Amino acid sequence: MDALGPRFERFLAVAEPGREGRVVACEPITGGYSRISARARVRWRDGLEETFILRGDPPPGSGVFASDRDAEWELLQALPTATPVSTPAVRWYDASGEYLGSKAIVMDCAPARSLQDEMARADDVGPLTDLFVDTFAAVHGTRLDRLPARMPHPPDWPTYLDGALAGYDRMAGEYPSSAPVLQYVTWWARAHRPPPVPLGLVHGDCQPSNVLVGPSGPPLVIDWEFAHIGDPREDIGYYTQIPLEPNVYWADPERFLRRYRAATGLTEEQVNPQTVDYFLIIGMAALLEQLLAAAAAIGAPERPGILAPYLINAISHQHDMFLAICDRLS
Repeated sequence: MDALGPRFERFLAVAEPGREGRVVACEPITGGYSRISARARVRWRDGLEETFILRGDPPPGSGVFASDRDAEWELLQALPTATPVSTPAVRWYDASGEYLGSKAIVMDCAPARSLQDEMARADDVGPLTDLFVDTFAAVHGTRLDRLPARMPHPPDWPTYLDGALAGYDRMAGEYPSSAPVLQYVTWWARAHRPPPVPLGLVHGDCQPSNVLVGPSGPPLVIDWEFAHIGDPREDIGYYTQIPLEPNVYWADPERFLRRYRAATGLTEEQVNPQTVDYFLIIGMAALLEQLLAAAAAIGAPERPGILAPYLINAISHQHDMFLAICDRLS
């Protein structure tokens, strides 16, 4: 972090030649598992001060979750014209990591707090729950034809679901310790397919911590690194396992889903507690695979970061959740 300030100044000299930006403060932002984030305050030659968020990859061997900064940068550039949802304005991208030490996205720092923090201090979470539901319903209504061309776009819903379940087949073959659970869950999921819905943009880390709210203006959605085109019910299923209190889905599932159906036009047959349970399994597939890969690499020459051993518990927890879903919905 001590080196990041001077590095950022050298980057700004190239990104904004002639403005002579000087970094007057730079500090880490804690809380994220996957990326390294920092907040930097810059004073330009004309006296203007701006604060930026720098979001980059961790050093090799120190992380657990992998994602693509190039793809995230392309998506963030496309979102303003593709979706009604607001995101912090992106300013620059160190595409090679030459200046900032790793590939890093630079965006404006919004004067806002996380929606999770606001929920935790609210006497009545109802209005904030509605805001959360409406925000992600809008994410799911994104114009898919305006997203980056290289973002994988399945031809239809059955093909997408088949691909997700095939991913579990692959995981079962690669990670034998999880094979009995994954084989059973995959068999069960194939036999209990829910009604289809139109494919949409899935955020991939749907939780109030990734929604910022300020004194004015619309909410801002952040952390798009796991976004993909898929079944939007994955986001709701994923949120049900977030342990931060209050979890406003579990506070009143029927109210939550009624609001979501009203915002999206989907039916009760398509969106109900049973389909949400089902799509927890689908929505956790990508992250579970990364957890399994990290656990398998412990002790290997190119071992993962220190977080990997602690996240082994998350694998067992997901096995328990998946089996409980199969029991409930059978």
